[in-house]
Amino acid sequence: MIGVKVPGACGELVQGIHNGQFFLVTCPINIYDTVSYATRRTYIPYKMSQARKKTLAYLGKEAWINLRLHRRLFRGKGMASSSADIAGVIQLVANYFDRKLTEEEVAKIAISIEPTDGIFCEGVVKFNYRQGEIIERWGTPPAIQMLVFDCGGTVNTIRFNRMHKLEEYYLAHEQEISQAVDLVKQGMLTGDYNLIGRGAALSAYANQGILPKSELEEVMVISERCGGIGVNVAHSGTVMGVMFAPEESAEVIEACKEEILGTCQNLEFLQKVTMISGGMHIGECSR
Repeated sequence: MIGVKVPGACGELVQGIHNGQFFLVTCPINIYDTVSYATRRTYIPYKMSQARKKTLAYLGKEAWINLRLHRRLFRGKGMASSSADIAGVIQLVANYFDRKLTEEEVAKIAISIEPTDGIFCEGVVKFNYRQGEIIERWGTPPAIQMLVFDCGGTVNTIRFNRMHKLEEYYLAHEQEISQAVDLVKQGMLTGDYNLIGRGAALSAYANQGILPKSELEEVMVISERCGGIGVNVAHSGTVMGVMFAPEESAEVIEACKEEILGTCQNLEFLQKVTMISGGMHIGECSR
């Protein structure tokens, strides 16, 4: 069965306003949602239905295309699940007509549905999540290992981005956000994962006044003591990622996980993941 596989995210490496634009820096990870063709009508979420409808309109086609969603990403946590599903539908509908849309075309359709994470773009990108524009491409990230923790609850991305104080807050913290951008960009372009971790942690701290993670400070302290390189967060979600060098041992990472869970009673451990290149993969998928 042909399908489109799109990675999720562990929040973002940086998010805010920079150079007058709302943006995020993608943090793609090796967990995927897959959208495939189906032999009969099956339920798909409303946003996916909208993606199918809008892609057909964009292509100037009329058809009924049965789709199926294979979920692995948690919903409402800041793991880019909706963005992955929407992008997968857009590319799969195009594939039905032997078309392959560019990342820019996918972004244009996706942004008409909701603010969008750029995880369907190759590598790591600085992405205007309100306008659907790729601002900068920073290449393939180091294979940073990450422990993903959930602070609990869910966040509605659309409602979050409608908050009146959001722009005011980001502008008030533009200096820290700009510094975070510079650190992550330099780390990406040089392969220095320590700089990526420092920039992500700075952005996580800057976001505490808009969507606080109550145990971020404790996690930061434990992570540093255990040899972690930084902590990132979902700026409009509930997850945080404790970051380790690609060569860090499984024993050290496991010990850090256990210390965090023993200290931070309100956190739930979700999964150990690896940072990867973003992008969409079209091909055979299992049912």
